[in-house]
Amino acid sequence: MASLVSQDEINVFTGDFQNLFDTFKRSITVFKRPKKVVTASNVNDQNIYFGYDSQNVAPDVVESYETVSGSFDVMITYKDNQESDELSDLNTFSYNGDVRIKVQEDCRDFIKQGKTENIQFDNKVFNVVGDEAVKYFFGYKLYVFHLKATK
Repeated sequence: MASLVSQDEINVFTGDFQNLFDTFKRSITVFKRPKKVVTASNVNDQNIYFGYDSQNVAPDVVESYETVSGSFDVMITYKDNQESDELSDLNTFSYNGDVRIKVQEDCRDFIKQGKTENIQFDNKVFNVVGDEAVKYFFGYKLYVFHLKATK
């Protein structure tokens, strides 16, 4: 089937999109729900079955949480509209501008897998709003997430 764009031109376009991403990429940290770790001390052969042995010594159980996070390179775009006062004639408000991040597939998969607690960059904390949108450039995919700053 005929195409308006040759394969050589497609290779140039996708290379340009990759170069654009590499030029403007910045690092973010994605935090997932912490992983619960349970450890028990003083467990030995005599009290391994608590309640069923002669010593009846309960093991010391300690719960802790491990941070689960990942660092990824993304393109960040801030919208220009920021919070303002009530617009007197319209009885409406202008709300905080959102932030968009364009991510590659590894970051998208990390954000989508399990519960994402928040995303941090520029000394700010953001929550993901909605699902991602796919931007498809002749086979080169980027995923766009909208973020809202936490207060």
